[in-house]
Amino acid sequence: MKESCVRESRVKRLLGILLLVSSALSLTQSLAQPAAQQEPPEEVIVTGRLPGPALWRVSNPDDHVLWVFASLSPIPKDMVWESQRVEQVIAGADEYLEAPGVDGSVSPLVMLNPINYVRGFRLLKRLQANPDGKSLQEVLPPAMYQRFAALKAQYDPNNKDVDQLRPLFAVGAINDAILAKHDLVGNREIMKKVNRLVKRNRKLERTTTEVTVRLKGGYGDLADRAETLMQSLPLEQELACMERSLDRYENEIEEMKSRASSWAQGWIDDLRGMPLRGTTDDPCQVLIMASSEAGTVAEMRAQSEQAWLTAAEKSLANNESTFAILGLRDVLSEEGLLAKLKAKGYRVREP
Repeated sequence: MKESCVRESRVKRLLGILLLVSSALSLTQSLAQPAAQQEPPEEVIVTGRLPGPALWRVSNPDDHVLWVFASLSPIPKDMVWESQRVEQVIAGADEYLEAPGVDGSVSPLVMLNPINYVRGFRLLKRLQANPDGKSLQEVLPPAMYQRFAALKAQYDPNNKDVDQLRPLFAVGAINDAILAKHDLVGNREIMKKVNRLVKRNRKLERTTTEVTVRLKGGYGDLADRAETLMQSLPLEQELACMERSLDRYENEIEEMKSRASSWAQGWIDDLRGMPLRGTTDDPCQVLIMASSEAGTVAEMRAQSEQAWLTAAEKSLANNESTFAILGLRDVLSEEGLLAKLKAKGYRVREP
């Protein structure tokens, strides 16, 4: 039963999230923000028991408080998080406001057809491949392929399949190996611990602001839409996205480690001086917005952000204390969600 659930989840993610480019976002931007202008010092990743980020405090005139935990990925490997402050806030909170996000859902008839499991994995393989069966070497300019081949040889030499992937997916295929080499990991374990703490507070109301798009049609309709999406990605822009990612792998690892260490130790002032990912001029963002699903992606993002803002204002009006999670960009950026709350007149106290 467990294996069946896992497979169903994978197929749903293929037909939904991949279709709506969320997987492309995670693949092409998994190395976090662009580098700062100044040359970063060589950084040693800190491990052991660490405080993690401090909490932002948003309040209204009635002194109702929204406590915001800023998430980041990647973070130091083997970090043991000293979570007492967050535990206290969650234990005393009336509501937990989840981070904004997007998802896609399909008809149960599509999900219940076991043939679609096989068809779905075949579709994924086809979408990841270069057109006309070309190899990555045939698609990339020689200099770019040499850069990618050098990274692969250094970090993931046994990954044979990557040479058949299109640039968008090839970059993501070696990401985990590069992070692991530098003692960096995703924030999955931190988020799992937060969820365990939330479950301890049985009176806590849990509010999701994730926006789900109902994808209409049968398997064939969804597969055609996914094919159209991948065909709509301009090769020139896909190569620009890959080049930006290669720059991060080659030149910005030390800054990523510095950012992860600053976050883990609660050194917020250091984080404020670093540029934030997801800017509109990022080649990978431009690639997404050049696709056939650009309108859907933009609409989903806007709806999710608005849903979070609405829920945040409601919680501040009704609750004495609320706990929330946002990505670091939404906490620090002048265009982020906390800045939008501040513009509405709420008091935002930084750590």
